[in-house]
Amino acid sequence: MNIFVVIITAFTLLMLVKIVISGLYLQSDPVRFSATNLALAEEDHVQPDPALEEKERMLRKKEQDLKDRETLLKKREEELLPLKKEVDAKFEELNDLQTSLTAYAKKLAEREKALKDTKISHLVALYGAMDAAKAAVIMDKLKTDTIVRILSNMKGKFAGKILSMMEPEKGAMISERLCRLD
Repeated sequence: MNIFVVIITAFTLLMLVKIVISGLYLQSDPVRFSATNLALAEEDHVQPDPALEEKERMLRKKEQDLKDRETLLKKREEELLPLKKEVDAKFEELNDLQTSLTAYAKKLAEREKALKDTKISHLVALYGAMDAAKAAVIMDKLKTDTIVRILSNMKGKFAGKILSMMEPEKGAMISERLCRLD
């Protein structure tokens, strides 16, 4: 969560608490003087209510605490601003690095595919130069994926000869896999 949102939310909450406390204070002890009582109070110089003075003192203290907290929050916000900028810069740097790594990984995958294609082309030429029966015996020992790749790159007539000389179950499975290729 953004630190600035937290700071603003805390400040707003503190201001609301101040307003509620002030409202409760005013509601719990309203001072209502009639005009005659007010005149009498001024004539007699009545001593102020100690409870009222204590509440006023507490409210002033709470108000000062809120101001102090507000000052502290502003100071912390100013301290965090350079850190936020630094984090944003690092995040941007990481994004750039991720982009370049992704491009590099794609390039490596393309090179690997080209190398495999070259190897398969070499194997196609190698098995194409052999007798079909001998090629079938050797291919019987290879992984099915490898056989499918080799046969899919051969001319149909020679691939058919090799496939016909393999075990029938394996030949059928390879034919199925060849049908699924795009």
